[in-house]
Amino acid sequence: MVTDKNNNSILNNELQISPLWIKKKVVCKLLDISLNQLRKISLADESFPKPLKSGPARQAGVYYDYQEILEWHKKQLTLR
Repeated sequence: MVTDKNNNSILNNELQISPLWIKKKVVCKLLDISLNQLRKISLADESFPKPLKSGPARQAGVYYDYQEILEWHKKQLTLR
């Protein structure tokens, strides 16, 4: 396996990038919703991406996978 200077693996001239995690506030800005609306959507919609914790502690940050949020949003647009 070949890696670049940032330890990202390169396979067949394609850069393999690790998932991009974004904070809840960024998700809200992307979807143009409030934090309360985000909470309601995540509870009501089973297809909404699950939050990811940055550690085991209760106070660990909560993030969402950027690509999963984009895919969910595209799916919502096609359902309308």
